[in-house]
Amino acid sequence: MYGSRSGIAQSFVYSTMGQRICFFLFLLIFTTSNNRLFAQEDTLGAKPTLAVLPLIYYTPETDWAFGAGAVSNFKLGKSNEKTFTSQLALGGAYTLLNQLLVYSSWRIFTDENKHLIAGEIGWYRYVYFFYGIGPEVAEESREQFDADLPRLRLDYLKKTHPNFFLGLRYAYDSYRITQTKRNGQLDKGNFIGKSGGRISGIGPLLYYDSRNSQLYPTRGIFAETGFQYFGKIIGSDFNYGRWLADFRNVQTIGKNQVLVWNAYYEGMVGDVPFFALPMMGGNKLMRGLFEGKYRDRNLLLLQGEYRWKFLPRWGVVAFSGLGNVFSESNPLQLNQTKLTYGAGGRFQLSKKEKLNFRLDLAHSPGEDFRIYLTFGEAF
Repeated sequence: MYGSRSGIAQSFVYSTMGQRICFFLFLLIFTTSNNRLFAQEDTLGAKPTLAVLPLIYYTPETDWAFGAGAVSNFKLGKSNEKTFTSQLALGGAYTLLNQLLVYSSWRIFTDENKHLIAGEIGWYRYVYFFYGIGPEVAEESREQFDADLPRLRLDYLKKTHPNFFLGLRYAYDSYRITQTKRNGQLDKGNFIGKSGGRISGIGPLLYYDSRNSQLYPTRGIFAETGFQYFGKIIGSDFNYGRWLADFRNVQTIGKNQVLVWNAYYEGMVGDVPFFALPMMGGNKLMRGLFEGKYRDRNLLLLQGEYRWKFLPRWGVVAFSGLGNVFSESNPLQLNQTKLTYGAGGRFQLSKKEKLNFRLDLAHSPGEDFRIYLTFGEAF
């Protein structure tokens, strides 16, 4: 999910000691129950597996979140060694910022990866913050807006050559903005989409993926590029286009050590609603920045991460990133580039599947320190 808050206009603040206690309590519970939860997965090899488990995570955009989820891993077809593992997930969570998330996601590979079907369907009651548009917004300009939205994402790709996939992507959101700050920027300003609205877009998508794992790769390249058209002819209230380019390079640089680089670009043309503009920050793009503080028609960033697994299930990481948002009215300037950096710990939840539970501490000059307690890798 791209966004955050409760009925109050500021985040709930936890003490550093409180965060540490909650983190270690959760790890203790998960470690002692881990063999029971994943025993089926570790003993059945390529057979379908199912894990049902409680969810607890923390990000600056959601605060603490609690819920439950189910994850099933399986392989389709007979060529198990050549076919990537498919995954189907279902979950729900409630956050201390009075947010509600109900969702299902899937990533399904057919035999020998001939076809890939991926997507997400969900309903979200979310609380966001809006600072303005451009690379030079002020912290004191932050204001809250609440929104309810159903969401649908659907990708279909067909393998055309080894590691190459070509297909289509469809995206749908219907924002019902339920509350904004009275006499705030959104209330008084001339922002496209300030009253909410529906976006619906479709377009071509190209993948290249030579990584050796979908969850925790140690070598290979992933590249994605595509374009989506959002228009009234396909049910959108706004007419605009979205370009995307995402490149990741994974290299093994020593025993149990990996270096990952990620270059990312997102650009918009046309009448784009403010809530669909590219945004920096969050737990994937430029950790250390609050998601949505910096948004504009173009987003360009480069980030890297060093990963070291020093024990079979335990690891540490160090990461950094450079990025900026820009447009015709806010031209790209190097002195407005944002820097982020941080470090974190990893715990592998299953002996067989390399899904990590992660804790990241990140910072950007002039910003508060951000803590991310969640699942999977950032990129």
